[in-house]
Amino acid sequence: MGTATDEAVQARAWEVFSPSAFDGEVVFVTGAAGGMGFETARAFAACGASVVLADRDADGVQRAAAQIPGSCGVVLDITDEESVVQVMEQVAQDFGRIDHVAHCAAVITSQHTREADAGHWRRVLDVNLVGTFAVAQQALHHMESAGRGSVVLVASDAGFRGGGGLICDSAYAASKAGVLSLVKSLAREFASSGVRVNAVVPGPSDTPMHTGVADELKQRIASNIPVGRMGRAEDMAAAILFLCSPGAAFVQGAAFDVDGGLMLR
Repeated sequence: MGTATDEAVQARAWEVFSPSAFDGEVVFVTGAAGGMGFETARAFAACGASVVLADRDADGVQRAAAQIPGSCGVVLDITDEESVVQVMEQVAQDFGRIDHVAHCAAVITSQHTREADAGHWRRVLDVNLVGTFAVAQQALHHMESAGRGSVVLVASDAGFRGGGGLICDSAYAASKAGVLSLVKSLAREFASSGVRVNAVVPGPSDTPMHTGVADELKQRIASNIPVGRMGRAEDMAAAILFLCSPGAAFVQGAAFDVDGGLMLR
């Protein structure tokens, strides 16, 4: 496991970015009421961006926005296509632009195939894949007309390895594999428009999404990760900031592993 010093150094991985790295830019972050989405929103704001936090948890997203100076929170259910269109249109009107979209909203499930039914699969895919497409489509609509922008979708190592393991099921894994394929398709379609589309691929992470995972199980998982610990929301936020930065100007359609070496292949 990492030392206390390691943990202190990694506590805010995104602090390597300049406080003015995203000055004047507008960032839309989904799933921002907590976890990876919140940390990503906070990171962008700390680097000078105007940040819109979006989440279906109305109270949670307002509490989150209150902790980030200069940001605002909006209620958004990504499975409601009309709401996605309206909310992003309003953001574009209010701010005059949308430069970056970090799509962190998702659900994780761990139902055994024997108990799962088609309804379970539809619910998971509706959020993790159809909802992701709706957000990406609207982001790209606004960015294409401006001739610039970047979209980062959050996938999962389960999209490569499959589910049915310790913390996720086959429906979740299939939905995230779909996200990885979607990223490649969108990147190919929109590259000539000056818009970049990439994916962050987290490995097992100690975030609120895994609140129900027992500490003993987390320790077992961490022991299989080469760097000796699970990921943190801050690690993912730093990767998202990089993919949206000018330093990633030649990165298109990438699946950026952020997993402590778990997926070395």
